[in-house]
Amino acid sequence: KATVSVLNCPPTSTPHDTMLATPAALLATVLVAACLPGAAAQEDFEAPEQFQVVLETDILSSSGRFALVRINITSAFAPVGAARLYMMVKDGAWDRAPFYRVDPDFVIQWGIPGVPALAEKWAETIIDDPVEVSNQEGTVSFVHSGADSRATQVFVNLRDNVALDEQNYAPLGQVVEGLEELRTFIYNPTAGRPGGCDQLLLAQNGIDWLRSKVPRINQINRAYIIEG
Repeated sequence: KATVSVLNCPPTSTPHDTMLATPAALLATVLVAACLPGAAAQEDFEAPEQFQVVLETDILSSSGRFALVRINITSAFAPVGAARLYMMVKDGAWDRAPFYRVDPDFVIQWGIPGVPALAEKWAETIIDDPVEVSNQEGTVSFVHSGADSRATQVFVNLRDNVALDEQNYAPLGQVVEGLEELRTFIYNPTAGRPGGCDQLLLAQNGIDWLRSKVPRINQINRAYIIEG
């Protein structure tokens, strides 16, 4: 029987790769939120209309440089999600956050804080945004496991995944630098198991625990905001 990573989470209305052939394979590739507690909330903060999230990673490219990922965020695309993203990046929630799911030609997923105290701090989920733009290649959307369940996890689309639009995955920005480095040089921590690493244990134990299990896993060294 197929399982979803090794989480104690039901595979409810989570996005999957519709190009896979069998129902078992579909269950094995869901994008799972971490099943952390917290009631959905409306953010009481309004993010800038436009801002950029910069990810300094430890992904070594062929040039010998570490990959830098820039994501342009348009708050009008997903105002609630943009506000959450802005605040948690400002708070350092993505510093040392690992890339724990790599599903080639589908998505790369990250966002669980590498520090358990920050994972707990940002566990409260937020209400949904309507889908205003499509999940095209390079767009970034929050992960959810059902209605009003977004928290800290996001994914970048490695191809046009328009089927995710119908599953209410609302893009809020576009990778404008670093997508090819992500696609080409990132380490896949669970090759052959597209569901990725154990997300609940990661949230509870942090990046040091995960690195003890998967020494080569890549991470965001620092994430920050550029406004204007």
